[in-house]
Amino acid sequence: MHYLFQIYHFLGKKYDSCFIAIELTHSPLHLRKARVLVFIHLFLIAIGVAFWVANSLYPSVDSPSAFIGVATGLMLTFIFKRFGNFWISGNLLAFVLFLLFLEAVFATGGLYSDNLLWMMATPLTALLFANPRSGMVWLGMLVGVTFYLYFLDYQSPGHFKSQTEDLDGLYYLITYSGLFIMLIGIVLIFATGQSMIIKALDAKQKELSKQKLELTRQKEALMEAELKLKAINKELEHFAYSASHDLKEPLRMIGSYVSLIKRKFGTELDASTVEYMGFITDGVSRMEKMLNDLLQYSRLGRSNEQLRDHDINDTLLVVMRNLMAAMETTNTAIYSNQLPVLHASSVEMVQLFQNLISNSIKFRRPEIPPVIGITYHDDTDRHRFMIMDNGIGIPEKSKETVFNIFEKLHSIQEYEGSGIGLATCKKIVNNMGGKIWVEPEKTDGTTFVFTLPKKPKANQNQPDLQHQG
Repeated sequence: MHYLFQIYHFLGKKYDSCFIAIELTHSPLHLRKARVLVFIHLFLIAIGVAFWVANSLYPSVDSPSAFIGVATGLMLTFIFKRFGNFWISGNLLAFVLFLLFLEAVFATGGLYSDNLLWMMATPLTALLFANPRSGMVWLGMLVGVTFYLYFLDYQSPGHFKSQTEDLDGLYYLITYSGLFIMLIGIVLIFATGQSMIIKALDAKQKELSKQKLELTRQKEALMEAELKLKAINKELEHFAYSASHDLKEPLRMIGSYVSLIKRKFGTELDASTVEYMGFITDGVSRMEKMLNDLLQYSRLGRSNEQLRDHDINDTLLVVMRNLMAAMETTNTAIYSNQLPVLHASSVEMVQLFQNLISNSIKFRRPEIPPVIGITYHDDTDRHRFMIMDNGIGIPEKSKETVFNIFEKLHSIQEYEGSGIGLATCKKIVNNMGGKIWVEPEKTDGTTFVFTLPKKPKANQNQPDLQHQG
């Protein structure tokens, strides 16, 4: 069957290239109409050849000239191949059929000849292959011929002009004329409807092609932007790493010299100088802490740690051991339901939960021990975690920006910190293909919610393309 289809496809291409102009093969509609028109031409040639054979085998048979039939079919085929114009070829074919059937009508009884019905092929051919206007013109000529045949019959020698014969001729005149007009009208209605549908489909196809082209252009633009964004993020990460690493040495030097000055001139320094030097030491300490956090942030997603399954219940125990001193000092209570097993980096999971829990401990309400609840929900295609506390909360206007790097809602005198902790959480979650946000609530406290897909991202170890901060 496959070979038969290939042969059919090959013969179809040969058929089109031999008889159809190349410009008509670009449109499926024009190609289909051209194939039908060429088939009619070849059919006329075949009829001419058949009459030629009949005249050769049976010379006594009275049949039309075979030479005229073959020559007419070849001429029509050549003209259509040469010009590829449906209007010319359609009207030429209608003209040939008109002459052919008109001769048969006069030879077989005029108005009463059955061949008059075959003349309907003339306007139909012009209507289907040329255009509706041509079809109407040939219809007018056909109706005119019918009236002319009625006139000849009425004026024929030996006509008795009896009432019955007059009614017979009038009957045939009205019947044929009405039949011609009704049939052409029906075909014209269907052809017009089909033309409207085809035009609408062509317009829709052009619109879809434009949309496809626009989508392709947008896709290419997005791919280009993605490559640029990757390069920018890589450059930013390299800058953050270099800056945080290289700035540590000057800070150590400043801290060391301040300590040396204190030891050497400690008793000679006045109170103001000691206070100012304390400010310097404190600033160096905070700057070093910020650089360490920035260095840790820049390394997120670039760890060579092999991803494997981790029980988040064990991760929570590690975090609680790390924060044991702060929990005891603030009398913090942590509650949790059963947590799942995740395929992830153990280091990043510890960072994620530790940053969120330490954030709840830090931003507690005065004189009220922190209570932190960790709730896990198993959704259809993702893991969902909620970390709720009874702290001071986050203003509604800051719930979007709180995850930006270096974003701090309070002064250093109120709460210490570098402003990188929540940005780190967002980067870890985004790198895993999840989302994190602050749940809007009317009650006191803060609820952080983050989701992680059950199917890990293919490029989970790659840095997030979203520029943080």
